[in-house]
Amino acid sequence: MTTVTMETLEQEYTRLTDERAAIKTAARKAGAMTPEGSEALRSIGRRLKEIAAIPPQGYALPKAIEDLVAHAETHGWVSLIQWPAPGDEGKPFVTVQVGRKTTDAESRGDAWHYQLTWHSRDCAPGKVKRFGSGLAKTPDAPQWHNAPSMKAIRAVIEQHPVSEAAS
Repeated sequence: MTTVTMETLEQEYTRLTDERAAIKTAARKAGAMTPEGSEALRSIGRRLKEIAAIPPQGYALPKAIEDLVAHAETHGWVSLIQWPAPGDEGKPFVTVQVGRKTTDAESRGDAWHYQLTWHSRDCAPGKVKRFGSGLAKTPDAPQWHNAPSMKAIRAVIEQHPVSEAAS
């Protein structure tokens, strides 16, 4: 009789980070990454990104984040949602990043990148609130600086969609 055990998210996360480290170590020792190793890293990275987007038990993604991410992706921007690693028993928080590269050769920087965080300190269980203004890098100000309001970020996204030719 075969017993099937289900891996918890915490176990899967740990296994994948260990596999990623082993692949990178092997590539360093060999002096180059194999095509198979590159594909394995991409696959592991995709799954780790999926796991990081899963809220801890009792929490949900705030609607403001859902709306911002949907707005960014509708306009061709990329996004990343990150909760703490599974098993992290600290105060939950979530960080969202949206951004895109620019093709404007006249700019000082090469991308728009916004990073905003919500945390659970001093909140009711299962709730998070926005932490600070967030961070931004823009083509005209390529060093990290305070992010504008979410309304202003949405306006930038609308003004600078990813064109079909750039995709």
